[in-house]
Amino acid sequence: MKTHYYRATFTLLIFLISFNVQAQKKSLMEEEKTYLKKFIYPLKSVEPGYPETSDLNVFDKLIGDSKIVALGEVSHGSSEIYKMKDRLVRYLVPNKNFSIFSLEASMPESYMMNEYTMSGKGDPKAFLDEMGFWTWQTEEMLSIINWIKKYNETSSHQVQFTGFDMLFTNGATEEIKKICTANNFSQNDAAQISEIFAQSNGKSKKTDITGSQKETLNTLLENLKVSSQKIKDEKERNWFLQNLRIIEQNIDKSAMKRDLYMAQNIEWIISQNPDFRMIISAHNGHINSYKGKMGEYLKRDLKNDYVTFGFAFYSGNYTAFDRKSKTTGPFPAQTAYEGTAEYLLNSLDIPIFILDLKSLKKENNEAARWITRDEIKFRRAGSTVVPEEFQKTNIAADFDYLIFIKESTHSRLLIK
Repeated sequence: MKTHYYRATFTLLIFLISFNVQAQKKSLMEEEKTYLKKFIYPLKSVEPGYPETSDLNVFDKLIGDSKIVALGEVSHGSSEIYKMKDRLVRYLVPNKNFSIFSLEASMPESYMMNEYTMSGKGDPKAFLDEMGFWTWQTEEMLSIINWIKKYNETSSHQVQFTGFDMLFTNGATEEIKKICTANNFSQNDAAQISEIFAQSNGKSKKTDITGSQKETLNTLLENLKVSSQKIKDEKERNWFLQNLRIIEQNIDKSAMKRDLYMAQNIEWIISQNPDFRMIISAHNGHINSYKGKMGEYLKRDLKNDYVTFGFAFYSGNYTAFDRKSKTTGPFPAQTAYEGTAEYLLNSLDIPIFILDLKSLKKENNEAARWITRDEIKFRRAGSTVVPEEFQKTNIAADFDYLIFIKESTHSRLLIK
C-alpha cells in the first residue's frame, strides 16, 4: 500500500512541477514566433491624428456586425492606451457607424458631458471634474471628447457621450431634483436623500449607510417612483427612474455587484437606443469574461454582439495614485520580466499590434498553449501603485483580441 501511495505522490509531484514550468514559459522558439505572427496585425501608430488609417481596416473584419466594442486598459493612467482608443474612436465612428461612447465613469455626470458633445454647452473640464475621479481628468480624455464634439458639429450621424458606473450619488440626486422641479413635484424626498448621503460621505466612493438610513432611503425612493408615473414624457420618465436606480445600486454596491450593476446600466443605455453601436472604455478587469465581471454578464446576454479588446504594454510608466505619499502622478511601471505574457510578446519585435486571440484559441495549437490555455502572468494595474503588477491570467479566456503597445508613458493630468 505504501509503495502505491509513494508512486502516486511522486507522479502528482512531477505533474505539478512540469505544469508549473510550462505555465511559466520564459521564451518563444523561432517556430512559435512564426506561428504566432500568423495571428498578428501590426499597427502603425497610437497617435489619434495619424494621417493614414489603412492599418485599422482590419477592425472591419475583427468586429464584423457586433453592436458593442469594449476597449480595455491595463492601467487607468497610460497615455498610449488612451491615444490608441482615441484613434479607434475616430475610425469606428465615421466608418462603422458607432453612435455611443460609454465610459467607466458615473452615469449621471457622464450624461452632463453629453450636453457639451451634442450642443457645445458648458465647460468639458468642469464636467470631467464632476465625474469625481482623476483618471478621466486628463488631456487624453479631453482629446476624445473634443473630437466627438467637433464630429457632431458637422455630421448628421450624432455620437452620444455616456457613462455606466454608480460610484457617486450627487449627480443622480441633482438630476432627480431637476426633473421634480420641471414637473412641479415636491423636492422634499430628493432633498432628504441628498442629506443622508452628505452625512454618510456620499461625495466619496465609500458610502457608509446605516441600516436605519437604508430603510429611510428605500422609502424615499419608493415615493419618488410613485411620483414618476406623473411624468408625461417617456424619455424623461425613464431617465428619472434610472437615476433612482443609480442610487439603489450605490447603496448596495460591492466589488462584485459593481460589475453586475455596470452591465445593467449598459443594457439600460441599449434599451434607450435600439439602433445603437457602442464603444465601451473601461479597465481590462471589467470588460473581460471572467466570472462575475461586467464582461461576463454582457457576453452572456449579447453573445457575438459583444467584442472585447484587452490592452497590454511592455515597459514605461503611467499615472497612478500612491497610497504612501498620497500623491497622484507619474510612476514607473515594472518592466515585463521572464515568465510574463508581455515579455514573450515583446520578443516578436513589433512595437504595436493586435493579437487575434479568438482565432488562436479556435486553432488550439500547442505552439500557443501558453496564451490560449495556460495561466500566465499578465499586468494588472488600476488607478493605484501596487508592489507587484503581474498576476496569473488566462488571457485568451478573458478577451477576444489583445492590443500590445511596447512603451507606455503617463497620462497628462489637466491642470485645475
